[in-house]
Parts: sequence; C-alpha cells; structure tokens
Amino acid sequence: MSNMIVKNQLRSISLPSRSHPSTTGVEEALNKVNSINTTTGSSESVLMGLAGLEELYNCTEEFLKMGSTQRVLSSDGSEFMEEMLDGSLRLMDICSVSRDLMVETHEHVRGVQSCLRRKKLAGGGDQLDVAISGYVGFRKNMRKEAKKLFGSLKNIDGGLSSSLSVNNGQKEEHLVAVTNAMRKVVSVSVSVLRSFLEFLLGRKQSNIKSKLASVLKKKKVHHVEETKNELESLDSAICCSCDDLQEKLEEVEMSIDGFEKNLEGLFRRLIRTRASLLNIISH
Repeated sequence: MSNMIVKNQLRSISLPSRSHPSTTGVEEALNKVNSINTTTGSSESVLMGLAGLEELYNCTEEFLKMGSTQRVLSSDGSEFMEEMLDGSLRLMDICSVSRDLMVETHEHVRGVQSCLRRKKLAGGGDQLDVAISGYVGFRKNMRKEAKKLFGSLKNIDGGLSSSLSVNNGQKEEHLVAVTNAMRKVVSVSVSVLRSFLEFLLGRKQSNIKSKLASVLKKKKVHHVEETKNELESLDSAICCSCDDLQEKLEEVEMSIDGFEKNLEGLFRRLIRTRASLLNIISH
C-alpha cells in the first residue's frame, strides 16, 4: 500500500472536534489515528498507523507554534515540558532503532533474493545457505532489539499514566487542555509503535534458528504453521524450504519498504517537535 493511499484513507475519516479551540486540530488528528485498528497485526494497518502519526505530528508542530500554546507552557508548564522532552527523546530513539532494523532487514532480504536467483540460474546452493543463515541470525537479534524497545515504550507510558492528573485541579483550564492533548499524542505514539514491534516479533514467535539445520540439510517439513504477517510467513518458508520462498521474500520487501519510509518520516517529525519544545523553553 502506497503512502498516498494511506494518507487519503486517513483524510477520509470524518471526526468531531473537541471543545477547547486551541487543541481542536490535534484532537482531530488523534481521533484519526485512534480509529485505525493496528491490533490486527497486518502490515497495512500498522503502516496506516505510522502514516497517521506523521500527520498527527504535523498538527502538533503547528499547535506548538501557536502563541497561546507557547505562552501557557513557558509560564506554567516547566515540569510538564521536562516530561515531554524526556518522552520525545525516548520516542526518537525507538523510532531510529526501528528504522535501522528495517534497513538491515532490507539488506538481508535482498541478499537472500540474489543468492536464490543465482542458484536457479547456475547452482550455488552453498551461497544461499549462508545468506539464509545470516537472515535467521538477524531475525533472532531483531526480536531481542524489539523486546528492548518494548521496555522503553512501557517506561514512557508508565510515566504518562502516573502524571496525568497531578495538580490538574489547580491549573489554569488552558494549561490543562494543552498538557492533556500533548500527553495523548505521546500515548497514541506509544500504542502505534507497540503494534509495529508486535509485527516484528510475530504473534507466534517460533524459534527459526532451531530449525536452521534442517533447512541447510534440505530436509522438508510437511506441516507449516499458520502465520499472521509477512515476516512470519517468510520464517515458515525458510524453515520448510518452501518452493514459494521468492514470493515470500518479495512480500516482505514491499512491507519493509513502507515501514522504512514511514519510520524515517516519523523520525524527522519527532525531531521538529522536540525542536519546538526546546524553543519554548529557551524563550
């Protein structure tokens, strides 16, 4: 699914505005992302979620540029600003590592594809075995990294939930609206990125490394587990030496290409949002 299709689908959703005028744009963008069911585990839904975050952070940047937002945060929101800066830094790190994982996945997939084509043309099964072994090892490391990133997401979410209602009764109404909107932005970001990491891990986290020996010895496994997404499907194809390996590689390459582009776009917007927060603090 192309980014253009994704963004058109996002814009087609009609949503009600919120009561506070200063946060209307952000609230509408939040509702658009929340309306996307990223829990299905499909690459399309996760891609839509990531594209929705890009659009959300565009709105957030405009929101942070508003004079009324800057005045209320610079005068009364010092503690909240520290919270947002910490959260933005963590989100940037998670997004950056995720993007790098997609780049490396792309490299491994292309390597296996190249060896598979050479094998079909002129033999060379040993090179294919080495490429597959490299991919399997990388998938194991990918899962380790994804689990670490999960921990970072929990830290962000935990920090937000513990501070959502602190002293709200004593704060000015506008400050409450601004802080709540920004915390929702971070919370929705955590939710979408969690769905992305679940995609990487897979619902059925089979240990493909333990099956590598049978792959290299050309042993056929006749029972193939049902898979939930493109990466799991490729795992099964590799473990079972399936004839449709090339097709599975192409499916993964298409998904990874979309993730790579959306994560890069999101990372750039997170940088701009952090710069806006720092600008508010410095004035």
